[in-house]
Amino acid sequence: MVAQQHYQRLKHLYAAAPAEDATGPVDISYGYAEIVGTVEGRPADSLVNRVPHQRLLADAASLAAGSVEKEGLLAMDRFNLSVNRPDYRGGVRATAEVVLAEPPRYHVRARVLNEDGQELAEALAFFEPSGKDLPPDPTPEADDEDTVTPPPAPFMPVHVTRHGSVCLN
Repeated sequence: MVAQQHYQRLKHLYAAAPAEDATGPVDISYGYAEIVGTVEGRPADSLVNRVPHQRLLADAASLAAGSVEKEGLLAMDRFNLSVNRPDYRGGVRATAEVVLAEPPRYHVRARVLNEDGQELAEALAFFEPSGKDLPPDPTPEADDEDTVTPPPAPFMPVHVTRHGSVCLN
């Protein structure tokens, strides 16, 4: 039950923040997050070339990593983005899952899929503890028991020792 409360807290914190691309439900489970949204055309900046997929990928990756770490906020250390279809506009689903856990670091793979399930963009993100506490739940009284939690992400925690790597599976 504690884990479910943590996922609901992350959902409420995400809903309280301005998310311009997220239009649908947000699902979170251990090491996994999914956001339903839209990718819309934006006027091109002359100085900064922003990809519309980037925010959804970063949000999904942050929520997936945050689902594993319950004590504090994680900071994104690196974010590698690859876009297959930069011209796509319409409904999308951003999914992210922790693919490797080396506590306190987490490696997350995120993807944006169109309505037909084709991959539009992909990202690999690396997270480390930020040293900040997770904010309190902005709506603790909200009851989301009707929400179906997706299955946990299949990943293996890896601990590095002086004798080598130990994979706990």
